[in-house]
Amino acid sequence: MKLVLVRHGFSVANGKNIYSGWSDVALSEQGIAELKEYRDSYDYPRTDRYYSSDLTRCKDTFKYLFGGKVELDEISPRLREIYFGSYEDQVASEVPVPFMDEFFLNESSTGGETFSSFTYRIMTEVNRIVRDLHENGLDSATLVCHSGVIKCLLIQMQNLPFTDFKVLDAPNGLGYFLDIDYDDKYQSIELKSIKPIEKI
Repeated sequence: MKLVLVRHGFSVANGKNIYSGWSDVALSEQGIAELKEYRDSYDYPRTDRYYSSDLTRCKDTFKYLFGGKVELDEISPRLREIYFGSYEDQVASEVPVPFMDEFFLNESSTGGETFSSFTYRIMTEVNRIVRDLHENGLDSATLVCHSGVIKCLLIQMQNLPFTDFKVLDAPNGLGYFLDIDYDDKYQSIELKSIKPIEKI
């Protein structure tokens, strides 16, 4: 089976280094222009189903990359970015304690998600999606989502240290092509190979 992970395009919040998380921020003009360019210059594999986070920056990314070619099968709030609690919409350099300092300790003074709670949400949802593909005799899906979602999946599927979250690359508008096996008995996903979405 195959999963294609695509991060949303460059957003207004990305340009201002703001914790946007669950905030419904828009793509920036730069982000829209890049997506229009990427649509014709990168090889986004065609898949059986297409899923998106329910936030506008992801739904609009789907529209710019795939609109007119395929339909969006499901919009899922469970594919949202990390929830930053009281840090939502705050400039990263202006908060008293960087969010990630507590995130990796499974602590949260902001009321936001911890690494464990975020990972549980994402892995539960992706397992549901893959199980649904399997039960319907389908082989592939594209997920238009967020940087944190992609990094979480890469860490879990490759058994990487959770601190790799800080260094893994998840560029706006691009992502990864994952070849996976699904074990129906144990309802588990095994990664066979991974490669970045490449230029045509």
